[in-house]
Amino acid sequence: MIKFLIRIVLVTSVVSIFLYYFQPQSIFFENDLKRIVEKNKVTFVTRLGPTTYYEIKNKKFGYHYSIMKEFADFIDVELSIKVVNNIADARKMISSREADIISGWNVVDLGQDIKTSYPYNRVDYVIVAKSNISRRSNIEDKLLNNDIHAIESDVITNVDTNREKKLKYSYKIWQDKNIDDLLRMLNDNEIIFLLMSSDEFKILSKYYRDIKVVQRHSVNEAEYWVLPYDVGSDLQNKISEFFNVMIDNNRLAIIYRNFFGQQQHTFVGSKIFIKDLVEIFPTYEFFFKEASRLFNFDWKLIASIGYQESRWKKDAVSYTGVKGIMMLTKDTAREVGVEDRKDPKESIFGGVKYLRTIYNRIDYDLDDKEKIWFAIAAYNIGLGHVEDAIKLAASDGVEIRKWSDIEPYILMLSQSEYYRQTKYGYARGWETVKYVKNIKQYYDIIVFLDSQDKDVDEKDQEIPKTLWVT
Repeated sequence: MIKFLIRIVLVTSVVSIFLYYFQPQSIFFENDLKRIVEKNKVTFVTRLGPTTYYEIKNKKFGYHYSIMKEFADFIDVELSIKVVNNIADARKMISSREADIISGWNVVDLGQDIKTSYPYNRVDYVIVAKSNISRRSNIEDKLLNNDIHAIESDVITNVDTNREKKLKYSYKIWQDKNIDDLLRMLNDNEIIFLLMSSDEFKILSKYYRDIKVVQRHSVNEAEYWVLPYDVGSDLQNKISEFFNVMIDNNRLAIIYRNFFGQQQHTFVGSKIFIKDLVEIFPTYEFFFKEASRLFNFDWKLIASIGYQESRWKKDAVSYTGVKGIMMLTKDTAREVGVEDRKDPKESIFGGVKYLRTIYNRIDYDLDDKEKIWFAIAAYNIGLGHVEDAIKLAASDGVEIRKWSDIEPYILMLSQSEYYRQTKYGYARGWETVKYVKNIKQYYDIIVFLDSQDKDVDEKDQEIPKTLWVT
């Protein structure tokens, strides 16, 4: 009996050593692609953020998300997204096959447990500060004497160039916050320096105009998908094939340009707006006025929304896939009976009808003049997110009466401390606040010019008919 037990122990030891050194688990995963196809689902793990993944009106968006979706379509399966807050959890998920691929993290320390795909994008990492800091002549002293804050990324601990210079700075790495959280801290003067990617800066600097680059941390850092080290060769080869196709048809460049090349939600300035008001608006003025009359809105406000959405371009197309003057989604167009989203009349009437639907669904005790701004915000971000913001305010004991009451809570929807408490989760609240602000500015200009026209008309009426030139 003792000899039998000894043999069992010896056999177990040998098997354990074999498993440890030769890792035959790859045998079980060599058919990763077959498993994905049979389950009809590829699962990516990522994090929430303005460049990675987010939702608007129950639709998923994001630069990195768009490439994930292209791959799912390429292999003809459904796309599943799982969100985690740190790299360690993401690595565990692909190792156990709870997820197939990591996207949206700059994992430089590859180690023994992961591989990477083709580097489909490259970014610089920049240190930013508010403009009052960036203009100072002693900026180097400031960098030496203050922490540089960053979300979790391997690029900080793996700088190949200028290593001595970079390591003398002190970095504070946050594993439980996203880039929106840190930007809010920077904006509120809780921190002085923030590290972000150049792509994040391209988007966020449009809405936070006071942030400036003070120094470049690293350049040309690769962004790629991360795969388990024992990934099956079939899946690896299919990913390589996918990126070859994306490069050949220029699809990667098109997706990048759609997300980072547009100036959406940027105020164009009074001169350009007035020029467009004179040259473009008269073509669609009748439709705006008729639709506003039909659905009981101020035409000047509806025209302002249309300009913010598309600058009154009938063939406008956003990176999110919305189209036309009022930028309708396919689902919204179907809901309001629009067949051709690029038809100016259909788009304007459909957009105003949709706005009226949203307005009527807002069941809060608000003055009509304030309620419209809530509806306009929902037109942009979705009513669910607006309701989330109202509930956040209620949890703070704040009674929402006007738009300015809810603005801070709209902004909170991008901050992890708050969006984790909500039903609809992360939203680019800063984008919606800017959206509403721009519309108010366009509206004020139209109201002013319209009042001037009325004054002129009234004065014309006062001129004696004998002096009129015919």
